[in-house]
Amino acid sequence: MKIIDAHSHIDYISHQFQFDVNGTICCAVSESDWVTLIDITYTDKKVYGAFGLHPWFVQDVKDGFENRLFDFLTKNDSFMVGEIGLDKYKPNMEKQIEVFQKQFDVAVKLKRSIFLHCVGAWDKILHIIKQYRKSELPIIVAHDFNGSDEIIQNIIQNYDMFFSVHKVDKSQEINRIQQIPIDKILVETDGKDNIILSDIIIA
Repeated sequence: MKIIDAHSHIDYISHQFQFDVNGTICCAVSESDWVTLIDITYTDKKVYGAFGLHPWFVQDVKDGFENRLFDFLTKNDSFMVGEIGLDKYKPNMEKQIEVFQKQFDVAVKLKRSIFLHCVGAWDKILHIIKQYRKSELPIIVAHDFNGSDEIIQNIIQNYDMFFSVHKVDKSQEINRIQQIPIDKILVETDGKDNIILSDIIIA
């Protein structure tokens, strides 16, 4: 069995350590990661990159980031967009929304897959996504998905979205995953070195 890690980070790339993982999608969290990630993908063909600005670090975002993101993506046509999103438990929600929406718009314009971080803010995320026609939307991966049953059904009925998970050790997590079509479930380490992807699949 060969596995792709659907979400990792520069400081931990799982295929280097797990024998049955033969590739990983490595997501940036800040603009300073972008050049480093380009270098990694050029030297390791099993790493697929995604440029993005994580909602935890919006206080560090500099003006014009969306233009630089567009430029990086057009010069690196295999790259995706991520990790981007909203987090209810972090400050600067207004700024988070601004940064997320601009990145999402770039991804739609360039038809690049999106790796989505969402904690407690699915109402805001879905409100933004609704502004686009379904036919405009690229592939969206809900990383470390932890939404409610209602959110799952909303997404399944209205969007072509994938759900990525890295733990299935509680009954509510198993019940949640069982509601998702099997062809819409991905596995990830989220850059954690104690996550064994084959164990998640077997579980």
